Amino acid sequence: MMAAESRMKCAHVQTQPGMHDLGRDQGDRCTLEEQRERWERKRDCTARELLQTEQIYVEDLELITKFYNDVFLARCGHLKIAERGICGAIPEIVKVNRILLSCLDGGSISPGFETFSQSLDLYKKHADSIEPTLLVLETQTKKNKLFARFKKLQESRPEFHARSLEQLLELPLLRLLRYKHYLRDLAENSHPRSSDTKKLIYALNAVSDACQYVEDLSMSQENNRQLQRVQKMLKGRRLCIVGPGRWYVREGWLSLVPQSGEEVKHRMLFLFSDILVVSSPCHPLHPTCAHKFQCRAIYPLKECRVERVLGHTQSQGGLISLSFEKEKVMLMSSNQDDINDWYDRLVTAVRKIHSNSENFKKCQFEENLEKHRHPVQKAHKRTRVQEIEEGLVASQSIAEFGVMSKRIKMGDERSPESYSQDSPTVDKAGWSCVLL
Repeated sequence: MMAAESRMKCAHVQTQPGMHDLGRDQGDRCTLEEQRERWERKRDCTARELLQTEQIYVEDLELITKFYNDVFLARCGHLKIAERGICGAIPEIVKVNRILLSCLDGGSISPGFETFSQSLDLYKKHADSIEPTLLVLETQTKKNKLFARFKKLQESRPEFHARSLEQLLELPLLRLLRYKHYLRDLAENSHPRSSDTKKLIYALNAVSDACQYVEDLSMSQENNRQLQRVQKMLKGRRLCIVGPGRWYVREGWLSLVPQSGEEVKHRMLFLFSDILVVSSPCHPLHPTCAHKFQCRAIYPLKECRVERVLGHTQSQGGLISLSFEKEKVMLMSSNQDDINDWYDRLVTAVRKIHSNSENFKKCQFEENLEKHRHPVQKAHKRTRVQEIEEGLVASQSIAEFGVMSKRIKMGDERSPESYSQDSPTVDKAGWSCVLL
């Protein structure tokens, strides 16, 4: 009986083979619906946060425009600094963000950002104007008492929450970075095939490009400040540190080990993307350059080969060997972390400059190869001998032509009787044709 019951159960299970598949499909459908609900919740949360922060941001921009642009022009409009303004492109940015805020408030997130992405040049313009504006603010605050009093009065207002004008000028750039994160969250939590997702991705790419532009500009400005600082630290003006394409890497004290057995010399090193500057401090009793350094040597990294002599393991310091075409330099430090960082920076800088030179040579090789494939036909340049020979031939042809003309004239001067004697075909008019 039990065997029969088990066979009947098996037969019943076999007659319904789609029950497990149906349950699996329902489970997958539930999981997909739950995932979509999670996406909607994250999207709604991001949209609410974006709207709230945008309202605060627009209020700050309006306060800056009111007190640092309108009030400033009314009270200090006679100053030269009022011609260019002291708040960058914020008066123009606030107009664009008011439109974006109205779109966000109405729920049109993707169309609002699509329109906003077309005005990102204002943020780039503001990023370009920040550094000269900060320089003007610093200069005018020291020299002009009226402007310093105005600036201090505006910064003390409770609306700005003890934030200085220099800090307020950074708000659009910080907000631009926040837009990048908001757009990424909105695009990731939207349906991939919807039209809103395409608009959000378009706006995300545009905002990402603007953020990259601001980041590159900030790095370039910081690098220029470092180069100018090092230039002021070095004595004299013969060595020009500030130059296009040169990047500051690091600086620090290292011991220079001479190969001739002399005493170890303490030197200040400045590492850049293309050169290594070795300097020593000036005499402390020098009247003008006591706090500066004197350049002792400049080594091009293009010729450098870096090797670690000592310090491969955890020990007290290490020794680095730098080999150039005409000289070999040994650098030593008793600080293990410091010498390791110097070694890593040197190796990275040398590899980068070698890779750049190889890429440049490769481009030159490809250009030369392209020229050989499609050679440019140049005009044949005649030599002096060829010109003389051509001149002689031309003179001979002119002389022969003169002789022929003389023969023709002589033939014309002959009488009609002679024509009748030489040639039977003589016309009664008295002329004939003579073939020479």
